[in-house]
Amino acid sequence: MVNLSLSFPGGSLHAVAARHPDGSRPVLLLLHGGHGSWRHWRANIASLGAIADPIAIDLPGYGESDSPPAEISLAGYAGLIDTALQSLPPVAAVVGFSFGTLVATELGRQWRTNPHFRGVVLINPPLGPDVTREVLEILEEGVRETRRGGLEAGVAVTQRRIMIADPARVTDELIADAAEQVRRSRFKSRPLSRTIDIREQMRALSCPVHLLLGGQDPHQRSALAERVPQYRALVGADRVHLVEPAAHWLAFEYPEKVVEVVQQLLG
Repeated sequence: MVNLSLSFPGGSLHAVAARHPDGSRPVLLLLHGGHGSWRHWRANIASLGAIADPIAIDLPGYGESDSPPAEISLAGYAGLIDTALQSLPPVAAVVGFSFGTLVATELGRQWRTNPHFRGVVLINPPLGPDVTREVLEILEEGVRETRRGGLEAGVAVTQRRIMIADPARVTDELIADAAEQVRRSRFKSRPLSRTIDIREQMRALSCPVHLLLGGQDPHQRSALAERVPQYRALVGADRVHLVEPAAHWLAFEYPEKVVEVVQQLLG
């Protein structure tokens, strides 16, 4: 893998790619979730590299990327990324995870006249104002455990109860890595993810949209009966993919499903 440093007004964006994209293959932009970094895609870069040129960025204010202005809209935030990517071949598709789905839809809106752009894949988007009671209770438990045993103890709660369905995969190494990503997070995504409705974002798009939803994701499961028909009406029944055993971090648990859906999008 190669590291890239891409400039935007007031700073730089850090990215990791399977190789330096040269325009000979579709460029695939990967956007992580809140409190994350490019490492949310570490199980996916190699497999996606077989069909495209994946680029996993640290969003502004996360990982090794510089921070955006303190007060910034979703459009302004996506605009920083768009500017940073100007030095690379045009992006063909965007895959967003959690908070990254909001950024993905905004980039899709901004790139609607780009002839190279083919669409977006949204993995377990936030529910906006409809955040579930189950998620709020888990986050509260995480805060309590952080106060008792430190950040790793709190992160262990969210990794086991939100992010990953199989507890055997939540190792000490994974918890330590996730805690380090939390420590390096400087941008607060919740004011956006809890107020912006992803359905309205999707309605503003003119490109194909695929959704990947985890049946065991506490963000999704209590809302699936209501949301899945709505999503199917918005994007088409064949573009809504329910992975019943997956929790929130679906791309880590089922990387092969991500490849399958990206292949559908790229044709």
